[in-house]
Amino acid sequence: MKERQIIPFRFTSKISEFDAEMLEDIGSSLQEQRKAILPSENVFKYTHGKKWRTIIAENNDQDDDGQMQTHSSEIQIPVQEVVDNDLGSLVRYRNSIVSGLIKDLMQSIYQAVNDSTEKTGNVIGARSGSFTAEHFVEMLEKIEFGVDRDGNVSLPEIHASPELVKKMLQVLSVQGPEFEKRVQEITQRKSEAALARENDRKSKFPKHGDK
Repeated sequence: MKERQIIPFRFTSKISEFDAEMLEDIGSSLQEQRKAILPSENVFKYTHGKKWRTIIAENNDQDDDGQMQTHSSEIQIPVQEVVDNDLGSLVRYRNSIVSGLIKDLMQSIYQAVNDSTEKTGNVIGARSGSFTAEHFVEMLEKIEFGVDRDGNVSLPEIHASPELVKKMLQVLSVQGPEFEKRVQEITQRKSEAALARENDRKSKFPKHGDK
């Protein structure tokens, strides 16, 4: 009697379909999480080449060339999970890939911001837990507020480690009314300046109906 041959991956014709569906699912999840970091209207697709030269860099005689960066995420699936037909591992490892790619993206964003601020000197010296209320004021003074598509001022966000955030909250929570008034005055002044810049920018474009 001939021994029955065990053929792994019997449905090989379905592998490409599975891969396509998995990649599409990962891509959709990645886009949804990325929206919390980068609004969809600020994301563009680039389909040719690896570098570009921005108009700002050209006009200011800068050497800042845009460069494509690869984001990656690596996972390992134990053989035993395959042997046990653990379908739940598909969800776990899919989530692991997405979180790994998001983490890699955030690291590149923070690195780009750090390189830019170091180059321009737009930094404050609050290291090794030495954060003070004056550092917060200095930080506000160095930030240029923006304006969104709806004409609303975009207030700055703070991205920091949990330890530093806790320290900042402790320091700022004990400041008195005078400090709060000072912060409000700076915020108001920065907001008005942002709106003035936006109005100036918009005034350079012809309005609909103008000849």
